[in-house]
Amino acid sequence: MKKFLAGLTKFEAIVAGILIGLLSLFVIGDVIAREVFTHGFPWAQKLAVVMMIWAGFLGAALVAQKAGHLRPEIADKLWGEKNILLFVRVQNLAILLFSIFFLKASGSYVLESMDFGDESVTLHVKLWVLQLVIPYTFFSIGLRNVYFIIHPKEQLEYKREFS
Repeated sequence: MKKFLAGLTKFEAIVAGILIGLLSLFVIGDVIAREVFTHGFPWAQKLAVVMMIWAGFLGAALVAQKAGHLRPEIADKLWGEKNILLFVRVQNLAILLFSIFFLKASGSYVLESMDFGDESVTLHVKLWVLQLVIPYTFFSIGLRNVYFIIHPKEQLEYKREFS
C-alpha cells in the first residue's frame, strides 16, 4: 500500500502542477489577447477558476500524504511519548470519519448535479464532471488516513521530515 500511495501522490502532484501551469497560461493569454487584440477568450477565466479549484483539492490530498494537515500539536506533549502512537491512530480515525462523511455528502452532491443535468454556460461541460474532484479528494484523504491508522510510525516520520 505504501508504493500505491507513493504513486498516487506523484500522480496527484503532477496533475496539480499541470493544472497550475495551464491556468497561468490561460490567464496570461487572455490578458494579452484583450490588451493586444481587444478581444480575449471568454472561457479562459472560468476554466482557470475550475483548474485552481481542482489544484487546490488535489493539494489537500497531497498535504494529507505528508501528514501536514492542521491538528492540535499540544496534545502531542499531553499524551507523552509512550502514548503517541495511540494518539496518532485516534487522530487519523477522526480525520477518516470526517472524510467518509464528506465523501458521502459530496458524492450525493455530484449525483444530484448529474440528475439535474446542469451545464457550465461558458465551458459547455456538465457540472458534475467539474465537481468530481470533491469526492475524489475525500476518498484520497481517507485512504491515506487508513494507512496511517495501520502504520502510525510512518506519519510521525513524515512529520519529522517535513517539520
